[in-house]
Amino acid sequence: MRTWLVCMGVASALFLAPHLALAQSTARIFDIELGMPVSDLPTDEWVNPACGTNGGPPSVELPAFADYERCPVERETGLREVWFIYDNEWEYVARAYGDPVEIGRYSANVFYRQPIITSLMIDDLGRVQGYRVITDPRSPTELRMEAHDLLVVFKALFNGPWQCEDLPPGEGEEPFNGMFVKSRCIMRTDQRFMRIEAHLLRKPGQAYYANPQEGYFEGFTRLEVYSEAAISGQACCLASLPR
Repeated sequence: MRTWLVCMGVASALFLAPHLALAQSTARIFDIELGMPVSDLPTDEWVNPACGTNGGPPSVELPAFADYERCPVERETGLREVWFIYDNEWEYVARAYGDPVEIGRYSANVFYRQPIITSLMIDDLGRVQGYRVITDPRSPTELRMEAHDLLVVFKALFNGPWQCEDLPPGEGEEPFNGMFVKSRCIMRTDQRFMRIEAHLLRKPGQAYYANPQEGYFEGFTRLEVYSEAAISGQACCLASLPR
């Protein structure tokens, strides 16, 4: 009886989801106004803030975005990174129901099929001066193999004078599955400094197998956007952030 009630509850929730989802914020990190105070963030839809680790898992959990000062100041940017996720409550409901169409519809922390890691870059005055969007390195192999394709999407998102280059292989780096991608694009305007980097390759120590193996190649795209005013003295260093 209890299982039946749970199923009915989930089904009812999904029936109401199209209507209730309209109340959910469609605000995404790309729409953010650089220089805005953290108090203006949509904190009911951008949730679970924590100190970021530059593309890795969250570090120190934060009660709220306003507690950004608990996070360390990055040497490269002079800013504090605060990781967060978009509210994914309806995605969990869809997964409980097991409907792949609804799961796709309500997958919040995904961009062009790629699971993503999002974080804000905050200055000492509590103003959002940048952000990062990085494809999730924990994604399944078939998705990570395509993660580098987001470089084109990000470039189109910010139309402008991109300066792009294909970087040479580093020591021990090799093609993966017949492809070698190591690209970097930079755009600097009066208002913003933006960088995109995309990789698909094998690093030293990543052994070759006839079939792709989870963890034995590097495939990602990362987008970084910063206020020019906030990092005007750091742009030279941002162009070659260590990996």
